[in-house]
Formats: sequence, structure tokens, C-alpha cells
Amino acid sequence: MKIVYSTGSNLGGTGLSNVAFHAAKAAYNAESLEKVIAYKNRQSDIPAHLIKCIRFQPAKLFSSLSSRYYYSMKRMWLDWRVAQILRGMDYDIFHGWTHESLLSLKQANADGALTIVERGYSHPRFSKRILDEEYEIYGIHRDIRLATGWLKRYDHWRRELEEAIEEFDVADYVFVNSQFCYDTFVDEGYPKQKLLMIPRGFEAEKYLPLPRQDDTFRVVFVGLLCVRKGLKYLLEAWDRLKLKNAEILLVGSLHDELKKMLTPYLKRDDIKHIDFVPDPVKLYNQGTVFVFPSVDEGSAKVTYEAMACGLPVIVTPNAGSLARDGKDGFIVPIRQVEPLMEKILYFYEHPDVAKEMGKEARRYIETYTWERYERVLIETYKRLLETQNAR
Repeated sequence: MKIVYSTGSNLGGTGLSNVAFHAAKAAYNAESLEKVIAYKNRQSDIPAHLIKCIRFQPAKLFSSLSSRYYYSMKRMWLDWRVAQILRGMDYDIFHGWTHESLLSLKQANADGALTIVERGYSHPRFSKRILDEEYEIYGIHRDIRLATGWLKRYDHWRRELEEAIEEFDVADYVFVNSQFCYDTFVDEGYPKQKLLMIPRGFEAEKYLPLPRQDDTFRVVFVGLLCVRKGLKYLLEAWDRLKLKNAEILLVGSLHDELKKMLTPYLKRDDIKHIDFVPDPVKLYNQGTVFVFPSVDEGSAKVTYEAMACGLPVIVTPNAGSLARDGKDGFIVPIRQVEPLMEKILYFYEHPDVAKEMGKEARRYIETYTWERYERVLIETYKRLLETQNAR
């Protein structure tokens, strides 16, 4: 089994760079990594001769453009380069990412390889639809018209609604990371037999429960403070509850689009805001409950981290969390203030239950390590290749 893995990120680091590292490491440890193609190498576990870095980036000439176009240019260049590299290679599996693999997938298909495209979010049509609705609910104007002229080719939303969907059709399989994402594909008519769900891992040894420093009832939210995270509903629920000896801790960068709405809230004594921090373990451990009412995610890593720190969670299905309703916390509908109020109040009035659910959340989520992810990924590769070879 020979695997080529392509990513429009660095190999090693945070976020998607870390996901790419663990996927490539899984193939390397299984003695199956033919080549990993990435922007830069930020790790030392995988030997350099197995890594092809795409250092030349002509798209940098257009870095002053809006991210809506610039990042598309970078990904399209990567895709073109990967397709060139694949020609003449001997490999069995090509694994790429959405938005940056259309040409590569077509080349790999022509080479007779098994082809996989990974999508870390919901289906593009669902994502655009729900975000359009959300901006309208918030009363925030954004220009969602597709570009014209030479920029049209690089428009993010055109590529989401056309090229990303073509990637799903061209690939043999689509990998997603949560049941929520899986369901959005099925609802859009995508065949179940081409869909596979593989939850990611996290650093279970890093995110640990720590002793509380006070007895304040504290709701913790960690993530970018932006429209799709559902903060409007959380803050409205909090405002109506008017709990004593209680506060919300919002941890994350404040996006410009929410500054007008959030500014009055952030002046209150019971609502604290801390800007983005790379290591929020201590902040999770200041909480009583973690609340994440997002309307559109992939599988939010912060929900893994909060559970690992021993917090019960209140999440929406759209958060892509692994939390089990009634065991690790509660799952509430998106955009619904009353259910949020009910569950927050429940934990406020039942602190012992909050502690027990938090312990159960830790016990459950700690099995979702990166080692587990790597093992499941390799097992999946082998099974899919055996199925293809048996045809």
C-alpha cells in the first residue's frame, strides 16, 4: 500500500497542519507513505525525503486581495503542482483536501489510484444556506454576490458551490469528521456508500481536569467570536436568566462583524472576554459548564478539549461534537434560546450533576486520541483498497 497525501497547509503545527501531520505519520508508521505534499515542513518525525514542499507561491503576488480570492489562488496553484507531481509516480491511494484537489483527483483517477477527498466542514450548499440565513438574522450585510471578470475564477463561493462539489463526485470517497457533516451530505443527496466518518484526535494528555480556584458558576465559551458560533443566542439566554454569583467567560478573538453587537455585553461585570490564547487549559478549568451553540462547524476541537478538562457541555448538533446527550451534557437545537436557558439553569441548580457529567465526559473523550485516529485511518485505507482490488 503506497499513499500520497496532499495538504494546503504546513506539515506539523496547529489546526489543519496538525491533522495533516498525524495522517501522514499514520501512513509513515505503517510503512505506506510514498509522499506527503505540503507548503512547509514543521515536524521531524517523518523523514525529509518523503516530503515535497511547495515553496514557490506565485499567488503571493496577489496577497493584497481579499482572502475570498487570495486563498483560492494558493489552493489552485497547489492543486496544479500536485497533479504534475503525481504523473509518473507509483502509488495506490491519493488523499487530498476539499478546495485544493480537483486536478489532483482527476490525475490520480487516471493513474488507477484509489482517491479520497477530505472535507472538514458541512456540505457547501448547506453551509452557504445556513450562513446566509444567519447574517440576515443578525442584520449584518455582507456581499455574497459572486465576482465577475477575471476574479470570478477564484471566488471562494463559486469554488465552494462548483469545484468542491465536483471534487466529491470525482473522488471515490469523501471523508468527514462528524455525524453532523455526514448528515448534511446525505441530505444533499450524496450517496452514503461514498461517505466515511472519521473523528479526529486531540492531545488527551494535555487537556486535564485541574482544581477549581473558586465556586463561581461559570459558563465558558472558547472559539472565534463570529456569527456562525451562535453567540447571539447564548448571550440572549444569559441576559434573560439573570443568575447570581455567575458569569460567562468568552475566550477568543473578536471578529469585526460582531463588535457592534458584543460591545454592550462586554461592558458588563458578569461577562468576561479574553482574547485568543494558544493554551486554554487553565481557562477551561475555571468553568462549570462549556457552552458552544454553533450553527455550522466540522467537528469543533474545543468541545473535545472542554470535555477532557472535565466540563459537561451544552452544544448544538451542528457543533459536530462527540458528546452524548444526557451523559456528557446536553444537545440543544440551533437558534433556540429557551433550551439554552433551561440547560444552563439546570447545571446552575444541580452542581453535583454538573461534576458527575463532567467526569463522564472526560472518561468518554479521552479515548479519542491521535493514536486512535491514526489507527482508524490506516484500517480504513486498507479496507477501501481491498474493496477496490476485489472489484
